[in-house]
Amino acid sequence: MRIRLITNAIVLLLLTACSSTNDLRNNEQEKELKPLAQRAPNPTASLHRPFDFPLVLSGNFGELRANHFHSGIDFKTQGEIGKSIHCAYDGYVSQVSVSGGGYGRAIYVTHPEIGLTTVYAHIEKFATKIDSVVRAEQYRRETFAINLNLPADSILVSKGEIIALSGNSGHSFGPHLHMEIRDIETGDAIDPLPYFKSFLVDTDAPQALELALYPDKNTGSVNGRKSATYLSVSAEEQLQFNAWGMVYPAILANDYMTNTHNVYGVKYMSLKVDGVEVYKRIIDRFQFEATRAINTLVDYNDLNKKGTWYMYTRVPKSQPLGCIVETSLPNGAVNIEKERDYKCEFVLLDEYGNKSVVPFVIHGVKQEIMPVKAAGKLIKYNDEDTIIRDGIELRFFKNVLYEDSHIPVSSREDAKYYSHIYSIGDNAIPLSRTYRIAIDIKNDIVKDKRKYQIIRVGKNSNRAYKSLYKNGQVIAYVDRFGYFAVTIDDKSPQLVPVNPNKWGEVGKITYRISDNLSGIKHYRGEIDGKWVMFEADTKNSIITYKLDSEEVKRGQSHEVKLFSVDECCNESVITNKFYW
Repeated sequence: MRIRLITNAIVLLLLTACSSTNDLRNNEQEKELKPLAQRAPNPTASLHRPFDFPLVLSGNFGELRANHFHSGIDFKTQGEIGKSIHCAYDGYVSQVSVSGGGYGRAIYVTHPEIGLTTVYAHIEKFATKIDSVVRAEQYRRETFAINLNLPADSILVSKGEIIALSGNSGHSFGPHLHMEIRDIETGDAIDPLPYFKSFLVDTDAPQALELALYPDKNTGSVNGRKSATYLSVSAEEQLQFNAWGMVYPAILANDYMTNTHNVYGVKYMSLKVDGVEVYKRIIDRFQFEATRAINTLVDYNDLNKKGTWYMYTRVPKSQPLGCIVETSLPNGAVNIEKERDYKCEFVLLDEYGNKSVVPFVIHGVKQEIMPVKAAGKLIKYNDEDTIIRDGIELRFFKNVLYEDSHIPVSSREDAKYYSHIYSIGDNAIPLSRTYRIAIDIKNDIVKDKRKYQIIRVGKNSNRAYKSLYKNGQVIAYVDRFGYFAVTIDDKSPQLVPVNPNKWGEVGKITYRISDNLSGIKHYRGEIDGKWVMFEADTKNSIITYKLDSEEVKRGQSHEVKLFSVDECCNESVITNKFYW
C-alpha cells in the first residue's frame, strides 16, 4: 500500500485509511485512542489473560529491532520457567514449531469466531495433548527441530485452557512469554496490547533523549554542514537548529511503563510544523514481508555504527510502510525556504494516552548547500539491473533497494582469501531482501568445491553466506552491503562433551556443538545404536538429552555417538561411554 501524499488542509482533518488513530490535535481525542479496535478483525473480542499472576511487559509491539519490528508483546514470568499459559479464546491448534533458535517451542492457535490467531513462543513444555502429537512426529522423522501444520479438527482448545508451560527456549535470553496476535485473513501482525491493557498499569509517558536534523543530499544544509546536527533534550534549554533547504527532523526516544524499569518502543510519533501535523507514524499493525523496512524509519548508517535508533521523517521512494507512515511532506522532508523561524514539535504517545511533546525551532538561515558527489552505477529500485566489474558480477532484483541508489564497487588484493576483497555499495543503504553475488576464484586449486564460502568481512568477525560453486565462480545471495571475499571452510564442527563423568548421576547428556564459519547444518545422536532426541539450544551452543528409562536401560554401561555436519559438508563424529 502506498503512502498517501496529503495536503496540509487534509492533514487538519481526521486521517483515515491506513491511519489508526484520531487526529492528535487535542488531549480529549488522544485519551480516546483505540487503534487496534479500529483495525482488528474483531475489536470487541474478550481474550483470556495468559497468566493468573499480575501481568508486566518486558517488550511491546513494534519495538525497533535488528532488521525487524517486534511482532508481539513479551510478558514477564516472574523470573521463572514453568508458569501455566492459558489459551486466549476457543479455537484449534493450527501449527506447532520446535527449534533450537527463533521461537523455540511455539504454539499457534486459530480462533475462527473472532478472525484471529494467537501465538505463544519460548515455551518450556506443551500441554500433554499437544506434546504427544509433536513428540510422535519428532520420533517418526528422527529430528528435534520440526514445524507441523495441523488440521482444524486435530487439537481443539478452549478459552482459559492451559496449553503450555512458559520457558526460555529458542532465541530468548531470560524467561518470558512472547505472545502475538495475527489477522487470519491477511496474516498481518497486530498489537495485542489493546486486548490486555486492562490487566496492566501505565501512567508513564514516552520520553525523548535527543533530537537531530538531517540535511537532504544536495538540497539541504544544517548549521552549514552536509551532515546531521544532534542536540540533547533538556527542559532548561530551547532546542534549535539553523538550516536551509530540505531537511529531515529526527528523534531518539523510548517509552516506559509503571512499576518496571524496562524500556519500550514508541508506538505513536507525529511531527507538527507551525501547528500543522505533517508526519505521522503509528505502529499497531504490519505485514511480515515488510518487516525489514524498519531500517527505512531510522538513520540506518548511525544504527550500524553506534547502535542508536534515530527515528526520522525521511520516506524512501518505494514507500514500503504505507500502513505505518503518513506524510504531507515530499519524501518526509521539511522545506526551509524562508528566513524565518519554523516552530516544530514531536508528539510521542503510548497506548494509554500518555503523551510527551518535544518542541524545537528551525531557524531559516541562508547558507551554502554542499554538494555530495555520487559514486558508482545508479540502480533504480523498481528495475532489475546488473553490475559487472573485474572478477565480480552483481545482480539486483526488483525492489531490492528502497529507492534509486548509486552502488560503488571496488576491489583490492588480499593473500588470505581465494578472491579479491570487494567493497560493494554503501553500508548506510538498507536492503529489503537479498541480491546475488558471483565472485571469480583467483586460483581454483581446492578439490572439494563445496568448501568455498562467500563471507562478509568484518572488523571483529566474518559473516558467512550459504554459497554455491559454479564454473570458476562462487555464488551467494546476501542481504547487506560491505566487504566480501571468497574463503574456504575445511574445518569440521567441534563436538565437546560437557561433564561426561556426571552424565549418569544427573541423568542428562550434554554436548557443546559449534562451527568455525559456515554453521551447523545437521546433527544426530544415538545411544547404543538407537536414535535419541537431543534438544538444541543454539544461543548457548549446546544440545542435551534427558535420559529416559523407556529408551535407555538402567544399571549398565552405554555408548553415545554424536554426528554433525556443517554447511560446507565438513563432518565430525564423537563417541563417549557412560554408566546409568
